[in-house]
Amino acid sequence: MDNARGARRRQVLGIGVAVIGSAIVKPARAQTKVSQAQAQYQDKPKNGQQCDGCAQFEAPSSCKLVDGKIAPQGWCMFFVKKPG
Repeated sequence: MDNARGARRRQVLGIGVAVIGSAIVKPARAQTKVSQAQAQYQDKPKNGQQCDGCAQFEAPSSCKLVDGKIAPQGWCMFFVKKPG
């Protein structure tokens, strides 16, 4: 009985190690951006919010989440005010 239990425990542990190991060696996937239409992007500010004040904006004209050229004075539904 103890041998069967120990074998089962080793089997479960082995599976866990294999799963964790495969997660570690897999290369990171590139993050897929959403389209400007999906983000409801517009090239003008909305309610005082604009892209250059957003944590997702990457100067001079891109975004971490939205595909395509992004105007610093633009806006989308993913706006998150920069900290500080």
